[in-house]
Amino acid sequence: MTTVLIARGVPDSVAHLAAELGVLAFKRGYAQWREGDRDDGGGLAQRALAALNDLRAATTSLG
Repeated sequence: MTTVLIARGVPDSVAHLAAELGVLAFKRGYAQWREGDRDDGGGLAQRALAALNDLRAATTSLG
């Protein structure tokens, strides 16, 4: 992920941070998907995106 972001012009430090956050969001989404009701209509991708949205909301509240 880092390599692709850098290739698209994202500065190295930002690309590394974004990649790490993406991995953490995936891990959280996967854990929720694995432990949850898989028939609830919420897939793995949806849960990972929700984790990223939670992070976005938290950073926004910090100002």
